[in-house]
Amino acid sequence: MHLRYLEMFCDAVEFRSFSRAADHLHVSQSAVSQAVQLQEKQLGVRLVDRSKRPFELTAAGKVYFEGTRDLLATFHELEDKIRSMGDRVSGRVRVAAIYSVGLLHINEIIGKFQSEYPEVEILVDYVHPDEVYRRVEQEQDELGLVSFPKSGKEFTCVHWQDQPMVVGVGKRHPWFGKNSIKPVDLNRVRCVGFSPNLQIRKATDRWFREAGVHVEIVHEFDNVEYVKRDVESGSGAALLPKPTIVEETKAGRLHALEIEGASWVRPLGIIHRKGRELSPAAIKLIDALQKSHIETVSCPVSA
Repeated sequence: MHLRYLEMFCDAVEFRSFSRAADHLHVSQSAVSQAVQLQEKQLGVRLVDRSKRPFELTAAGKVYFEGTRDLLATFHELEDKIRSMGDRVSGRVRVAAIYSVGLLHINEIIGKFQSEYPEVEILVDYVHPDEVYRRVEQEQDELGLVSFPKSGKEFTCVHWQDQPMVVGVGKRHPWFGKNSIKPVDLNRVRCVGFSPNLQIRKATDRWFREAGVHVEIVHEFDNVEYVKRDVESGSGAALLPKPTIVEETKAGRLHALEIEGASWVRPLGIIHRKGRELSPAAIKLIDALQKSHIETVSCPVSA
């Protein structure tokens, strides 16, 4: 069985989609489907239940996936080790990132990185924070990009950056055009918040309590994009990481107010499974991510 076919199967399972796997592998959807069918034929069992949407693995498929995933991981680690002996940086780095990490910013970093290391393929998938930790723990992804990162028994965290928090308001809000506010000004203000289970919501609730502020949460979302759209519609203000609303403030759809006397920041971190030996490409990518933040800070974008 060709390793390429195993990669197609594993990618289809991890993305839960033949089409998304095809996009990442730069092949047609039919090529991925045929690769899975070929493996089923050779093994004499069904690996995938195609009657479900999205498809699900059969009992045999689950066993086969775990084995092929481990096999591919071992093979790629061996490749990276051999290539690094010749001072070559190559291979594939899989990254799971939270939605709000900034698609445009990440794409710029990756583009610059791959121009320097053309033999490295970077695959980034944007998922819920809990899914980032799950995928890194199970070694589906080598690196994870998260906010308010947690380290411990399973994870090692590398600090990436601290993003200042600002109050975002839409055009119809009475604060639109103001430069700053004090924390106390937020008392009893209608706000759009994040879902209570997210770390950023737990942090904002703690900041409000420490400032003696009680806000009226009108809507809650688990995605920064939904929060921004709701603020644009006029539902209320929102406490947001400043870099996440740069494009909206440039376009005049949102306005960012600095918070006087408060050092509220959202920390971002790069996590990987503790004890896992990172590939040379992953180490280089971490370095590129950290350097990109230093460059951004030295040349700040007005918001």
